[in-house]
Amino acid sequence: MKKVILGLAIGSAIGYLIRKMQDDDQFGCIRERADKFISKSKRDLKNVADITKNEAEYLKDQFGKAVTKGK
Repeated sequence: MKKVILGLAIGSAIGYLIRKMQDDDQFGCIRERADKFISKSKRDLKNVADITKNEAEYLKDQFGKAVTKGK
């Protein structure tokens, strides 16, 4: 029973501190960093998709050339 009460007290204190930090807008920098990370990840993913598409087209052209040379 003591452990449950202690856990409730600690959880309440942590919840209060997090709420106070949120009211003071101390999590703004975390949000900004997350937004930058997500936008950079999206851009990098688009770049990888474009590079993959270009490479596939190049290989298709090379294969076509090799087939026509072989005939």
